[in-house]
Amino acid sequence: MDQTTLPRPDAASVQPALFELLARSWTPGAAVTSLCFDRAGATVAFALADGRIALAALTDAEPPEKRIRQEVDTGRTTIRPRDKALPPLAMTEALEDGPARIVASNSHGFLVAGRFGQIFRVTPRGQVLRLLKGTQPVSALATDGQGRFAIAQETGVTLYDETDLVPFQSLPARCRADGLHFLPDGELAIASEQGLLLWRPGSPPERHPVQAEGAMAIATDGGWLGGATRSGGLWLMQRNSHHIAQIGNFRAPPGSTSFSAPSGAVFASGAFRIAGWSLQDAPFTSDATGALRNGRPGLVLIDTVAAHPDRPLVAAGSADGAVVVAQIGQPDEMLLRHASGSPVTALCWSANGAHLALGTAAGDAAIVTFPPHLFK
Repeated sequence: MDQTTLPRPDAASVQPALFELLARSWTPGAAVTSLCFDRAGATVAFALADGRIALAALTDAEPPEKRIRQEVDTGRTTIRPRDKALPPLAMTEALEDGPARIVASNSHGFLVAGRFGQIFRVTPRGQVLRLLKGTQPVSALATDGQGRFAIAQETGVTLYDETDLVPFQSLPARCRADGLHFLPDGELAIASEQGLLLWRPGSPPERHPVQAEGAMAIATDGGWLGGATRSGGLWLMQRNSHHIAQIGNFRAPPGSTSFSAPSGAVFASGAFRIAGWSLQDAPFTSDATGALRNGRPGLVLIDTVAAHPDRPLVAAGSADGAVVVAQIGQPDEMLLRHASGSPVTALCWSANGAHLALGTAAGDAAIVTFPPHLFK
C-alpha cells in the first residue's frame, strides 16, 4: 500500500485560512446539488438547484505552488493569499425546473438533461446547444467515454451515439430506472424498481436481487459496484462472482459511495465517521467484516465521501459544512474546511487527484487545489 501520510500543520495553519488559501470559492446564488469534471480535465461543472449550470476552469492564475515560500531563517513554509480577484463562473440559463442531471460528455464539455427530456451540450464556457428535443423527463443519464450515452425515461432505457445522435438500441424490457453507470467493458449497470440490471447491448439484461436506488459507484477496474438500497442501506456486488453484500446499519441513507483503487476499499456516507470496508475481506456475512477505521468519529453525520484516485486518502463532507481528508485505515485526518452550518452536498476529486471540488446547500461552489508533494 502507498505509504501516503497527511501533513501535520502547525497551529497557525489550522485556522480557517487554510481553506481560503488553497481554494477558489464562488457563490452562484443557488444550492449546489451535484458536480462533475469534464473528460479533458480542464473544467468542473456545478449543477444548481434552480436548474442552472455553473462552470469553472481548473487552470488557476495563482496556483498554491506559486504562492509558497520557505523562510530562510526558520525553514518554515508559508503560503501567501491571492493578489487578484477570481474570474467569475460561467453560467447557463435554467435548463430544468429543478436540479439538472449532468455528466461529462464523451467529446467536449458536458451533457445535461433538461425539461421534458431535452439533452443539451454545455461547453466549458457555458454555451448551450440542444442535441435532442425530448418528449418526457429523464430520470438518469450516463456516458461511456467511448462515444455512447444512455438515458432513462418512463418508457425505458435508450442508447445513443453522441456523434450522430441516433438511438441505436433500447433495453428489451420496460424498465423504470433512476440510476445508470457504464462499466469499463461497455456493460451498462441499471438501478431500477425491478432490481439491479447489467445489460450488454445485443443481449438480454442480467437481473440481480438488489434493490438498488439512484446513483451508483464503480471500482476503477469495474470489479465492484455499489450504492444505496431502497431501504436506506448500502449494497455491494463483486462482479466476477455476483456475490452481494448488503449493509443496513446506517444512521442516514448512504447517498454517497466511493471506491478506492489504491487501498482496495469502499466508503459510504450516512455515519458519524467515514464508513469504509476493505474489499479484500468484503462484508458478505457481517457488517463488521473488513470494516476500516478512517479518521475520527464525530457528532455530525458524514453526507458525502470521495476517495482519492491515486493515494490511500478519502475526503468527507459533513452535514455542518466541514470537509476533512483522512488517511484510509488510520485515525489521521486533515481538517480542510471548518464547519459553516450548511451541508456539503457534492464532493469529487479530479482524475489526476490535484483538485477537490465541492458544493454546499448554502450555494458555495469551490475548487481546492493541493500543492505538489503536500501528501507525502
